[in-house]
Amino acid sequence: MIVAAFRVMLLTLWRDRAALVMAFVLPTVIFCVFAAIFSGAVGERIRIQVGLLDQARTATTGRLVAALEADPALRTTRLDGDPVTAVRRGEVDVALVLRGDLAAGSTPTDAPILVVESPARALATPIALGQVQRVLNEALPDVVLSRVVADVERTGKIGPDERAFLDRAFAESREKKEAFSFAALVARTSTADGHGGPDGGNARVAYYAGAIAAVFLMFAAMQGALSLVEERQSGLADRLAAAPGGLPVVVLGKFLFLVLQGTAQGALIFAAAALVYGVSVGPHALAWLVTGVLVAAMAAGLGLAACAAARTRQQAHLVSTFGVLLLSAVGGSMVPRFLMPPWLQSLGWFTPNAWAIEAYQAALAEGAGAAWPAWAVLAGLAVAGLGVALALTVRPSPGPARA
Repeated sequence: MIVAAFRVMLLTLWRDRAALVMAFVLPTVIFCVFAAIFSGAVGERIRIQVGLLDQARTATTGRLVAALEADPALRTTRLDGDPVTAVRRGEVDVALVLRGDLAAGSTPTDAPILVVESPARALATPIALGQVQRVLNEALPDVVLSRVVADVERTGKIGPDERAFLDRAFAESREKKEAFSFAALVARTSTADGHGGPDGGNARVAYYAGAIAAVFLMFAAMQGALSLVEERQSGLADRLAAAPGGLPVVVLGKFLFLVLQGTAQGALIFAAAALVYGVSVGPHALAWLVTGVLVAAMAAGLGLAACAAARTRQQAHLVSTFGVLLLSAVGGSMVPRFLMPPWLQSLGWFTPNAWAIEAYQAALAEGAGAAWPAWAVLAGLAVAGLGVALALTVRPSPGPARA
């Protein structure tokens, strides 16, 4: 009976070509879309459109404009008209108006750089400010230091002679193109360096491969498990209960099919990640395979449990749509959890998606030694879900509930 139930589900899926495409092609396509969006939507790879309007036209503002235009992390546009109108119309994400000499002393009321922002693109402002600060430190460190010296001069700690001496020293360093020490104050390293795991860009893609796999495996498992509801409503479940082994062996056959289907879906998603984005699972292939099987088993167990508990097809559809979407949103499949409020990050650990993503991340980065806690949770969810489904299918039925 286990083999028969497995074969029935396989033939049903194979004969429904639309469902076959939805099960194996759509997840890969959705992953590629998400990877294309989010692989470059972090850090220095977010290239916002910045409008530049140099009203002061001094030597320092000219140097800043040239440095910003030459920076590969920004897309710049020279503005001739009203910067507010350009930002409001979406011609640029944010506008920088250079209205004073950067090297001159200033007060909070006459800041030489005016930032024009739009509430609809509020994220662009801190990104632009961070990039401008970086460019100032790298390309105009003498200007930054001269403003610091001007602040010290106003306190009376140094006189005009000392100020003139420091200005000459800064000018000589700039002519010699000598690096200022604070320009290289911070060094960066990555958890991907020297550990055999995916590099920074591939690690981001690998994250979304695991996140999308968790979503679609749960959707596919829910859709496959709907046959429990259909068999119960059509009366077929009563006839299957009279067969050798009864309904439990039917549920086990469905569980095995859904695990195999989910493993294949996850493999296709990661195959696309490897072919298109260079994500490598080779160093930890076995850990990745164990993770894929456990995530598929978790989805199959929970899907069967939900459909065994549902009395109508409408109830099962409600769980398979809103329930999975809610778990996916809170669990980090749509937005990384570190971007969420702290209380929502903590709540995410109560979702299977968070543990599926954690298992994939740990398995690809460090292997089985780091992934086993997440494996234990996924295995527990799979066993619990399958146990609930078996228990609910053998209970006395109150009678078929018609949709």
